[in-house]
Formats: sequence, C-alpha cells, structure tokens
Amino acid sequence: MKTTRIQELLEKHIAFDCNQSEQEELARLIESMSDDLLEPELLKLLDQYEPKTHISKTEKERKLNEILNSDKPTIKLQRKSVIFNRRVVAVAASVFILFSVGLISTLLLNNRSSELAMVVVKAPTVSPDRATSYIRHLTLPDGTSVILKSGSTLHYPEEFRGRTREVRLSGEAYFDVKHMNSKPFIIHTGNVKTTVLGTAFDIKAWPGQKNVIVSVTRGKVRVEDDKKVLAVLTVNQSVNYDLRNTDAKQQKVNAEEVVNNWTKQDLVFNRTSFEDIAKVLSKRYGKSISIANIKLANEKITSSFSGTESLVSILDILCAVNLNTQFEIKDDIVIIKYVKN
Repeated sequence: MKTTRIQELLEKHIAFDCNQSEQEELARLIESMSDDLLEPELLKLLDQYEPKTHISKTEKERKLNEILNSDKPTIKLQRKSVIFNRRVVAVAASVFILFSVGLISTLLLNNRSSELAMVVVKAPTVSPDRATSYIRHLTLPDGTSVILKSGSTLHYPEEFRGRTREVRLSGEAYFDVKHMNSKPFIIHTGNVKTTVLGTAFDIKAWPGQKNVIVSVTRGKVRVEDDKKVLAVLTVNQSVNYDLRNTDAKQQKVNAEEVVNNWTKQDLVFNRTSFEDIAKVLSKRYGKSISIANIKLANEKITSSFSGTESLVSILDILCAVNLNTQFEIKDDIVIIKYVKN
C-alpha cells in the first residue's frame, strides 16, 4: 500500500498538484523508505512519463543510484538562474516537489545534451476566492507560440538543437508551431507523441486523466504512442486516446470552439457529468473536490460560465441547477452531496 501511495503522490508532484499535507506525506514516506524500495517506484514513474529516449533499464538504474547517493546537484533546471538541489537523501519536502520532474529531465538531457538546461514553466492554479483564472502566454526559442492552461506545466530546452524540437507537456496547452520543414516539433505527453512541422492545435493530457485528446485548428499533425501511429489529423479533427486500453477514436470537432472555451477562460458544460465538472473546477481553482456518491457523480449538467466567477459562486449555481444538491467545505476539501430529506 505504501508504494502505491508514493507512486500516486509522485505523479501529482510531476503536475505540481500536491497540497501542503500531501507534500508532507510524501516527505514522510520517502524518509521511511530505503533506496531499495524507493528506486523501483522511481523507475516505474520514469517508464510511465518519460518520452521515448531508448535508455536501457540498466542505464536508468545507474543514473538513479547516482542521484540517490550524491550530495551534489546533478542538473540545473533553470529559470532566472535557479539551481535545484537533487539530493533525495535530504528529504526536504521542497526537494521532492522538484524530484520527479528533475529526474526525468536529468535522463532526457543526459541522453541528448549534458550542457543544455531545461526551462520549466507552470501556469498557476486559481485561488478559490479570486474571480480570475490564469493562463500563460509563451514564445518558445524557435518562435512557436503557446497558451498554457491553468495548472499545466511545460518543459522545453533553452535552445532547440539537433534535428527536432521536443517539449514535454503535463495538462493542457494550445500550440501555434513555427513552420520548419527540416525540424519537426514534437510534444511528449506520457507515452503519446504528437509530431508537426507547422500548425496549430490543442493537447489535453492531465495527470490522472484516462484520456489524451488532440484537436487541430490548422495544418496537419501525427499522433502516436510507443507502438503505432494513432491518427493523422487535419483541420477540425480530433483524436481521443484511451490510456487504459490504447484505443484511439477519431472524430470531427469545432476545434476553434474547443480552444476558445478555455483560452478565453470560459467554462462550458454540455451534458457533462458532475464528476467531470468537479475535475475541471479542481484543476482551475486548485481545490480538492469530492462527490459524495456514484449516482450524483454521474448526474449530467448543462451550464456555462464566463470564467471570472469564484468557485463558491459556480458551485452555488451548479447545485441550484441540480436540485436536491448542496456542497460544503470541510478541512479545505469541497464535498458535493445530495440534500438529506
């Protein structure tokens, strides 16, 4: 049970999605685990999230041992010259917040360029009592424009060297890729890889979510996992890849609407389950939201919001739309439940 829980918390750390109590819990778990127990969990996480780099298991284990037994920083994750200490043995909670991201970046960069630093950009979540949400507008070194959704994280190098331009995304982002015939742009989301030359598209790949969704607004993209090509998409086409059974369903969509719904910060729910709405609100407002029972979680709701409302205002409306429903905030967790008669 302990290793299952630490895996869950490390996955949340990759997305910078742990609250204070979870950070402390993760620190305690790692303090209590020997390297022999900790290493398999880190390797498992690495296999799940790291882009395809053809690093052997032996090499991964060697790198992990170096990190676990070193008292020196092994890599610089740079933004404004900040250097993060990667020594796990220190067991400071702040180190573990960066550990999962730093480890993957270490192996990825050592496989390509030992000198090239990674830039890590996080779009902050919304404070529940604020009436605004956060999106980040970025311009990458090649001129590619990115809109990063609240709660999402993007990793990219300070400079695109070699024959490809590769980044890693956790969450959701809209990419308008600078056209380069001889240098494809590749986005890694877990074991799903999206390759383009120059186009505009949306990728949704949240940690813990069962699907990866790619929608194209302009140009053409190729989507593949580590075994096969899943789809080749053009304008107003989308592929929904099920991470559980590796099925990929392609469909026509209004891609501009898909993108506008969140880049313009709107919240639009069309016969959406309460469970899925709770996930959206949790990501946007950075608040843990729990549904009291399965029947309520499956209730379908149609509603829309401008994106400027507070979390409490939205929940008030949702509970009014879905009769006999109420919410309460207990120990910093929102609980949605049926009203008792």
